[in-house]
Amino acid sequence: MEEVNKLVLQGMPFRDAYKTIGTAIEQNDFRYTTTVNHTHEGSVNNLQNGEIKRLITFIVSQFNFSRTNIALKNLLQ
Repeated sequence: MEEVNKLVLQGMPFRDAYKTIGTAIEQNDFRYTTTVNHTHEGSVNNLQNGEIKRLITFIVSQFNFSRTNIALKNLLQ
């Protein structure tokens, strides 16, 4: 998939890049390198874990647990 991505980054449409790599594999002419250069958010080298943690903490802080706990207590009485 990395080789397909390289072709896409050079301007080739994804579908054409996928076919090109597939054809090279079928013809036993596929060459690749093991070097990867992922930079987009969410990629292997840029997981954004800190940002995800920050967003989760913010969202959870918006929950009104005390109101829910009171409602549950009233329902169970």
